[in-house]
Amino acid sequence: MPDSRVTTPPAMRRYWHRNLILIGTLIVCWAALTFIPAFFARDLSFGFIGWPFSFWMAAYGAPLCYLVLIGIYAWVMNRADARARRDGEQGD
Repeated sequence: MPDSRVTTPPAMRRYWHRNLILIGTLIVCWAALTFIPAFFARDLSFGFIGWPFSFWMAAYGAPLCYLVLIGIYAWVMNRADARARRDGEQGD
């Protein structure tokens, strides 16, 4: 019976390991951006342009931070993809 296991090159394993670390880090940031302001929302009860500040944090602050997290992920992964392509071309 043929051996059906596929060996993964070390460069690809490093690439995916870094990707998983990045995803884990960004998920922790996402969770902090979601739950920490909600936890302290009662303490943020002062007015800001006619609305409670906690409303502004929920309506504008969190979505903007989520977009920043998406931008960070895209930028870092584009650099990692370019590095992987460059290393793949040099390795051939």
